[in-house]
Amino acid sequence: MFVNKIGAQHLAYGQNCQDYGYEKGNRKVVCDGCSEGAHSEVGVKIYCHLSGLGCSTKQIFKRLVSLFGQSPSSIRDYLCFTILQVEEYEDFFRASCCGDGYIILEDTEGHITFEELSDGEYPKYYAYNYCSADQLTFYQDGVGFTVRDYAKKEYKNIGVASDGLRYLVQSDNEALKIAFIESLQSGRDVKVKRLINRSQKLFQDDITIVF
Repeated sequence: MFVNKIGAQHLAYGQNCQDYGYEKGNRKVVCDGCSEGAHSEVGVKIYCHLSGLGCSTKQIFKRLVSLFGQSPSSIRDYLCFTILQVEEYEDFFRASCCGDGYIILEDTEGHITFEELSDGEYPKYYAYNYCSADQLTFYQDGVGFTVRDYAKKEYKNIGVASDGLRYLVQSDNEALKIAFIESLQSGRDVKVKRLINRSQKLFQDDITIVF
């Protein structure tokens, strides 16, 4: 399942959707561009494309830096985005995350829950590794991935979503939450997209789900 929807605020301000993702083989990826980056959706889509071709994060950023440059403005405008990834192995799922978002967990009985990933006010961006320390107020020692494993004896599916999902998770509309979970359980991305369309005002930020 791949869902990529623009948020209501981006529509109102005439901005592009700054999220993207993909699913290929045993790998799922979601990236969320920094809202302060003028063209962060460009870096996001290039990252997803090259990752889908088998390139590592280091290889991708080496190419991004060679393409857009390493000035503070270039890094801010093109390279600042969060990265959430899930890889499936024989006995477990491995989630590796750099920045905010959500892990979607479906246990062996089909129950779905959401695990929030948050760095607080200042999300981690892998691009900070390409800035000099004097350019940064936070993460001056560099940024890495947080890794979590989920055993298949407990979970039958693990997905990832950008932090636009928070508008649903934090909502008081329990009926909408139930309908959303049921749409995920159906395995049909069109049901999720239609639900988001019907509730567009709730989803203020872009949302991407790979499940």
